[in-house]
Amino acid sequence: MFSFKLGLKNLTRQKRRNVITIMVIAFAFFGYLFMDSVMGGMEEMSFSNIKNYDTGNIQVAYPEYWEDREKLPLENLIYLNQDIVDSIKNMDGILGVSPELRFKANLNNGIDETVVLGLGISPEQYNEVFATQNYIIEGSMFSPGESKAVIGVKLAELMDLKINDYITLLVRTKEDTFNTIDVEITGLLNTPNPMINNGVVFVPLDIAQQALNVDNGFSLLALKTASGDEDKIGKVLMDSFKDKDLELQAYSWRESAESIIALSTAKKGGIGTILLVVLLIGMIGIINNVILSALERTGEIGMMKALGMREWEIVFVFMVEATGIGILGGLAGCLIGFAGVGLMAKYGFGFNVMGIDISEYGIPILDKIYGTWNYPAFSFLFILSVTVALLSSIVPAYWAAHKDPVKAIYHR
Repeated sequence: MFSFKLGLKNLTRQKRRNVITIMVIAFAFFGYLFMDSVMGGMEEMSFSNIKNYDTGNIQVAYPEYWEDREKLPLENLIYLNQDIVDSIKNMDGILGVSPELRFKANLNNGIDETVVLGLGISPEQYNEVFATQNYIIEGSMFSPGESKAVIGVKLAELMDLKINDYITLLVRTKEDTFNTIDVEITGLLNTPNPMINNGVVFVPLDIAQQALNVDNGFSLLALKTASGDEDKIGKVLMDSFKDKDLELQAYSWRESAESIIALSTAKKGGIGTILLVVLLIGMIGIINNVILSALERTGEIGMMKALGMREWEIVFVFMVEATGIGILGGLAGCLIGFAGVGLMAKYGFGFNVMGIDISEYGIPILDKIYGTWNYPAFSFLFILSVTVALLSSIVPAYWAAHKDPVKAIYHR
């Protein structure tokens, strides 16, 4: 008990150095918590944007098409009657089904030309799966059979287009012959997913099918499911296709977001590196503090040993002092981190303030990035700070306690 009280009392000695050590640990922890929140927010928003504006929760396609989907082929398309589509929609957990015909196109405004992704959709079904229509900032969505199109504002700015302008889409048909789709721009959209804003042209599904000469074929079915049920519903779909002798496969949105998931994996590695740096900072700070305290109290250590204190009791004094610094540093770090993460979660941060377009790095986010709460990280860091402080103090504390009492007393 005496060693414990003495260790606590020693915390009030050399206040300036102890406060500096505590604040170094606190801001190191704050940096980790803040970066973890930002990275978590980026991951969450990226996945949400992919599901809500690009892939849906599940995509249904033929395996042959899926393997070449990046090339946007017009082979291995799906030809299903409406009854089968309706039967899929009526399955438990499926909230919407949208057929999509994806194709390459060159957009021509009469002067300039650029490569775009053409997307033939049925507006009513598309809106059951995706939230894109909510972000039409000018004009409106077209109806089936209309020779009209909706494009992103960034694409419109690039090609100097506005509502009611006419554009021509130069496409290759299924027979690899050239054809054109002449449409009027009826709507401009600005979604949180920059990939949609920059290079996609939405046209009615029937217009695209006619121009590409694919009859009633489409590339894939995009499905919206109840949150978190993708794997379960995917298995049910696969069993249903097998029962109907269909060679279709159900693919999770994760399989369309491999690059984003790879970025997420890299993020976890980066967070791990930051944590390692935080640990090193904490260890160095504690070790430095214990060694300096031991050097300053060499005479006191010799006197305590001469009066009968055992080495382990002296070691315990330094361990209590170091652990106290770890506890205070951990608490301060968690409090500062709580404030920083709270502000980030509530107000977010826009990289456009610094003139940075993060979509250029493959991250499908346009709006502000908002932080996420990772409460286990707070508990983990606090426990880690106490543990690291305790373990880091053992070796230097033993070095201090192992001094010869006579030499320590007469230390100059």
